[in-house]
This record gives sequence, C-alpha cells and structure tokens, in this order.
Amino acid sequence: MSAKPLSANPTLADSPASTHAIPSARQSSKRRVTGYLAMSITLLLWAGFFLSLKGGANADFLPADLALMRFLVPAVLLSPFVYKARYEIAAIPFKYLLCMFVGSGLPYLLVASSAMQYVPVSHGSALVPGTLPLFVTAIAVVVFKQPLSTHRVAGLIAIAIGTALFLATSIGENYDWLQSKGHILFLVGSAMWATFTICARVANLNALACSGILAILSCLVLVVAIWVGWLPSVLNDTPMVNWPWKAVLSHTFLQGVGAGIIASCTYLYAVKRLGAERSAAFGSATPVVATLLAIPIFGEQPDIMTAVALIFVCLGSVVASNIFLKQDASMRYQPPSHQKQCG
Repeated sequence: MSAKPLSANPTLADSPASTHAIPSARQSSKRRVTGYLAMSITLLLWAGFFLSLKGGANADFLPADLALMRFLVPAVLLSPFVYKARYEIAAIPFKYLLCMFVGSGLPYLLVASSAMQYVPVSHGSALVPGTLPLFVTAIAVVVFKQPLSTHRVAGLIAIAIGTALFLATSIGENYDWLQSKGHILFLVGSAMWATFTICARVANLNALACSGILAILSCLVLVVAIWVGWLPSVLNDTPMVNWPWKAVLSHTFLQGVGAGIIASCTYLYAVKRLGAERSAAFGSATPVVATLLAIPIFGEQPDIMTAVALIFVCLGSVVASNIFLKQDASMRYQPPSHQKQCG
C-alpha cells in the first residue's frame, strides 16, 4: 500500500516557508512591543524635561543654572562619541553647526527656561513640540522645496488653530501680557528647534555625537558667559556646600541624563522598531503626558480652552506626521546632503 500524500491540495501549512511564519510574526510583534516601550520611556523623559523647566522656574534657579545641569553631564559622558566622530563633525559646514547649536544648545535652553516662568506646563509642552511641524515644514518647503501632502496640510491647519487658541487664553478682563510673553518665547524656541531639526537632518551626524558636541559647546559658552557676568547664576554665587543638592541632582537627572542622553537612545530605538512616522505621531502625546503630570506635581488645572487647544495641537501633529498616508511624493523626499553641497 502506498503512503497517502499529506495533502492533495497543498496549503500554506505544507510549505517550507510556513515553518518561519509563526516565529517571524512573533519577532515582529516583539519588535513592536519593545518599540512602544522605548517610545513610552521617551515620552516620560520629554515630559520630564518640561516639568523640570517649570520646577526650576518655581525654585530659585536661574536659566544659567538649568543650563549647567542640562549640559554638563552629557558633555562629559558623550565626549567619547564626539571624539570618534571628530572628522565627521569637522566636515560639517560652520553655518549648519552654528544653527544646530542655536536651535538645540544653550540659546534654545535659555529661551525655553525663560518662557516657562510665565506659562503653565500645558502651554509650554504643547507650543514647542506642537508647533514644530509648522516651522519645520515652512523651512523645508521654502529652502529645500519639499513637497507637501494633503494630510500634512490638514494637520498643520489643526496645529495653527490650536496655537491660536493657546494665544487666546491670554485674553480676558485684563490681558495677561506676561503669559503672552511666555507664548512668544516658546514660539521662538520652536522656530529655533525647527532650525536645529533641519540642519541636523542635513548634517546627518550620529545622534549621540550630535548631542555631545552641542553639550560641549554649550558648556564652554556658558562658563565664559557666567565668568564675564553676562549670565547671572545662583549656583556660581553660592558655595557648593550650600547648594540645594536634592534639587540639583533631580534636575540634572531629568534634563542632563534623561532628556540629554537616555531619551536620544530610546527614541532612536523606537524609530528603528516602529518607523519615523509612527514614532513622531506617538511623540505628539508629550503635551498630554506633561499636562497630566503637572496636575498633581504643580497643581495646574487646565481650563476648557487650553484642553481644546491641546487636542487640536496633538491631533494635528499626528496627522501631519503622515502616519495615515501610504504613498505620496512627500514620503519619497530625501533631504540634501551637506557633502554634496560642499563638494
């Protein structure tokens, strides 16, 4: 008697490839889980950055003190990556390196920390990352002629509406000029960060080397500025034995170690596992996380207009990230390379 074939009509279960289907699916699921876990850690650290700025504004720290706690540790710990990438850094045109320093180094932190003195966490955490797509798109379209998808246009319109609602919260019986000052400073900070984003994308430098060189430059400029009296510093005028070490260490961890080093690693990991668009869309929840954490920590209660503005900005950021878009000319756009421009 001849053996009966396993199947007269072979199915996927009979094919050799089927032996890899289940492990492959499991690996893909595991990659997504670890990617979302990394992005969740990134969200908490990004939110912690704004909470730290607010905590510093509520305490006796000045912007120069927050800058010292933000850049000193990354400057030391990331120096090996800077040394390893020294030739790549030397090849970057000065204008890009300068814009990266202004947009993400000491000048940006001074603007952001000053702005947080006048607005609640919900406003600051929404205006900087929330309006970032507006400024990035404006620069990319005007300077580099990047095409726009209809999804991104719709998202940018929602972000613009949310931004207008945030600005409108200053209107009342007595116009809140200080809050408006904070809003303007945060919008300036967002434009600075957008400049950094575009220039860092063109420079194409390793993320840790990029963070390291900006931290080193920021520390050098900060030390000079404090020494000559351009920037006042409470820590500089206070003996180290009298420093509020608990606050100093907490700010150093949240800003220097957390936002400066760990968040860079976890975000890059999330991008590799989830993709750039999905990671960017997930990152748009930063204002929501920061706002919710600010309620028990600082007792901030967002009003209705702030909540609506937050919804517009966050949803606009998600749509503008092109996460819902499969094929479009803007998805195939590649930024210019500074090597080609210099060659």
